[in-house]
Amino acid sequence: MAEEQFNPTRVTLLAKLKKSGDDAAWLEFEGIYRGFILSLILRMGLNADDAEDISQAVLTKVWQKIEDFEYNQNKGKFHNWLAAMTRNTVKDFFRTRRNFITGRDSVEYQEQYLGIEEQVLPDIENLAREEWVLHITNLAWDNIKEGIYETKREVFRLVSEEVPTKEIAERLGISEASVRVYKAEVFEKMRAEITRLNRELG
Repeated sequence: MAEEQFNPTRVTLLAKLKKSGDDAAWLEFEGIYRGFILSLILRMGLNADDAEDISQAVLTKVWQKIEDFEYNQNKGKFHNWLAAMTRNTVKDFFRTRRNFITGRDSVEYQEQYLGIEEQVLPDIENLAREEWVLHITNLAWDNIKEGIYETKREVFRLVSEEVPTKEIAERLGISEASVRVYKAEVFEKMRAEITRLNRELG
C-alpha cells in the first residue's frame, strides 16, 4: 500500500505545509497538534505563561523546518519528532532566559532548569507517549460525541469517572444491562476513532 494511501491525512497535510502560504493547512496543523505540544511542556513542570510562549516557539520552528522534514513511518512517530523539537526549544528557552536574569531569581531559574534537564528531558519519549495517548483520546471524543445519543454520552462520562454500574443505572433511570450495552457501544466507537487518529496523525 502506498504511503499516502496508508496515511492520507498526515501525509497530505505535511505536503500542504511545505507549500509556502498555505494558511489553511497551517491552521489545521495547529488545531491538531498545539494542544499536545502545550500539554507536554506543562508536564515538564513549566508554568502556564512560559508554556504558552514555548509552544508558540515550537510551532514557529515547525513552520521554519517543515520543508526539511521527510516523513518515514519506519523511522518513528511524527509526534516523537514534535516532542524532540519541543525538548530542544525548552532547552533554548532556559538558556536564553538565564542570560537576562540576575541575583536570587537567576539561582532559582538555574535550579529549575537543572531539575528539568536532569530528571524530565531524558524521559521525553515516555512523557510524549503518555501525553499523546491523552491528546488523541480527547480528539477522538470530540470527533464522535455529537453522533452519540445523550444518555450514552452520560454513561461514558460516568464510567470514565469510575462510577459503579449500579449507581449509573440509578442516576439515569435505566437498567444495569443498558449501562453495560451503552458502555460497550461507546468504547467501541472510541477504540475505532483512536485507531484511525493514531494511524493518520501519530
